[in-house]
Amino acid sequence: MYQDWLFKDCPGGWRLRYRRNGGGYEASQDGETWEKVPSVTEITGLLNKKLHEWAVRQVVDYLRGELVPGLVLGPEDVDRILDGAAKAHRKASQRAAGQGTDFHAWAEAYLKGQRPPFPEEEPLRGMALALADWWDGNGGEALRSEEAVFHPEHRYAGRVDLVARLGGRVVVLDLKTSPRAYPEHLLQVGAYALALREEGLAVEGGFVVALREGMKVAEVPLEEAGEAFLGLLAVHRFLEGLKGS
Repeated sequence: MYQDWLFKDCPGGWRLRYRRNGGGYEASQDGETWEKVPSVTEITGLLNKKLHEWAVRQVVDYLRGELVPGLVLGPEDVDRILDGAAKAHRKASQRAAGQGTDFHAWAEAYLKGQRPPFPEEEPLRGMALALADWWDGNGGEALRSEEAVFHPEHRYAGRVDLVARLGGRVVVLDLKTSPRAYPEHLLQVGAYALALREEGLAVEGGFVVALREGMKVAEVPLEEAGEAFLGLLAVHRFLEGLKGS
């Protein structure tokens, strides 16, 4: 029945289960009654990344390429252009996600010590070299990867990209296929650090590594990020409570 589930024993006698390919987390103390718990990304998703502004820019760029001075448009042309404008943001997102996902997989493999061949094409090659220089220059050593975590007191779960020793410290690394680190990314790392500390792991630092349009590394102020995450978790629970009232 549970062949698609993965399980993990957690502090306080809790057990976490989650599907291999996503689909949410559930926790139990007795192994019989399972409680659905929110994911870290579900909670941080409450923050506004101004995606609507990005989507508008994609539409404007599309229209700029289609509409030229003096162009005479028939009804079919108008329908085609409006349909293309409506889909512009989705197509742009799919293009970026495809390239980002490929490089994310390369980066994960490299940081785990598998040493895959460097990409040949730019800008991926330049990004890969920059990541390798930063990682190796700081003595990076992977300790855990793609591991689920659960906080028994605050009842949330998530999956950490990488726990590593870097620059002599135990740190949480979150790889993002975005042009920079957004505030919600910092809160995610803070949340992972809180859960890992509950397991007894002395996490001392955290980084968000953004891997699009060049490599950008943002160090996370862990204590502040963790506190802010718990505040957002309270907001999430309040909103969920309103749905049931």
